[in-house]
Amino acid sequence: MNPEFQRNLWLELAPRRMVVMAVVLALVFFAAALMEGTTDGPSETARWLYYVIVVIWGTRNAALSVVGEIRERTWDGQRLSSLDAGTMTWGKLFGSTIYTWFGGAICLAVILADLLGNRGPLVALIELVYFVGIGVIAQAASLLASLVAAGRRQTQTQFVVFLYQATGIAAAVAVYLIWGIADPAGSILAHKAPVDFIIWWGRAFDARGFLLLSLAIFTGWTLIACYRQMRLELKMRNGPLVWLVFLVFIGLYMAGFDGWLSNNPTFAHLGTAAHRLLLSGTTFGALAYTMVFLEKKDRVRYRWLAGAFSKLRLGSVLGGLQGWMMSYFAALIAGLVLLVWLGQVSPGPDQAVLGATMGFLTRDMAIFVLANAMARRGNGDFAAVAILLALYALLPAILGGMKFDAGLVLFSARASDPVWLSPLVAWTEALLAVGVTATKLALPEDRTAAVRT
Repeated sequence: MNPEFQRNLWLELAPRRMVVMAVVLALVFFAAALMEGTTDGPSETARWLYYVIVVIWGTRNAALSVVGEIRERTWDGQRLSSLDAGTMTWGKLFGSTIYTWFGGAICLAVILADLLGNRGPLVALIELVYFVGIGVIAQAASLLASLVAAGRRQTQTQFVVFLYQATGIAAAVAVYLIWGIADPAGSILAHKAPVDFIIWWGRAFDARGFLLLSLAIFTGWTLIACYRQMRLELKMRNGPLVWLVFLVFIGLYMAGFDGWLSNNPTFAHLGTAAHRLLLSGTTFGALAYTMVFLEKKDRVRYRWLAGAFSKLRLGSVLGGLQGWMMSYFAALIAGLVLLVWLGQVSPGPDQAVLGATMGFLTRDMAIFVLANAMARRGNGDFAAVAILLALYALLPAILGGMKFDAGLVLFSARASDPVWLSPLVAWTEALLAVGVTATKLALPEDRTAAVRT
């Protein structure tokens, strides 16, 4: 048996704790059954108790599985043990949360008993997969957030731990709301009719089956992310292949929902192929922003990459690319292909706005790297976020209040007169930001320290 999982079993599943959980839940279900005016009291109560125990309590335990070791100063010893990344990941994720899964299993027994009696075995199986999936993806998201923060060596305060837990809860809420589209019963969407079919890549799929399969796949990707982040925490190197495969998957997955844009008057004129490219490119761009915020911006790594590229060691360069870089290049490629397509179909302002968007994306990536290069303690991500908020929200609001709408082209991609003005401004800012960032990264460490003082 996995030694880390076994250790957590001994710690979490003490007989007294198991008896307390079982007795308390039994009393709650008994009380729910005796309440007047309810037809499915125990089953409905079990559903909400499952969310409380597995999602809320479970995400807390998952967030603390590594953070607790760091607080108690035992994490370094565990990192130096013979346990590999897979053993450590599964042991931490499922071992630290095993007590909440024990309580969740009792709740599931009540839920499934009701479903088997009233709605049949197929519905019971579907609900089982949904409940297990939402629990696993929520806890894995919390563990992933804590591992990312541990890699950045952030202070593990109670508030920060709550943020890790909130990440998992947010993932669960997203799953809950999306599932409610196909199964409004028991969700806040109960007043709406369920969606029976989902259109994906022009074909109609059963909504429940499609959403369940999607939940399973994204849960798998979240578990893979936990494993890869644990490898980094154990000072192992991750190759680019897994992230590239994920980019291909997420690009194809999101492109299949082109029907959303077909009904939107803003994008309806672009055509199906453009809709799919736009969805993929937007997804890649969102991943680029997410990963550039999360990943460590190490000047030594960037200098090494520049040296390897100058010597045309392309294999080494590909192996050293970070997730945000690959996501950015994927967004850029999708944008260029879309530019060519728009030039054949409907050349005009749409191309200019797209070109400006690509320029501002390039500028923003450079701002994140530059902010970290200038930060005294090597963590300038929040400073970069503040700069972007000023560029995209604060300064445009000031210009709008001054009725100087012509100046808005400096801060966001928009149609302009002449049409080439918007992309020209965006790429001028991008090249300036990239140039300043490259110059800053090229400075020796002692000169950088002198500049700071």
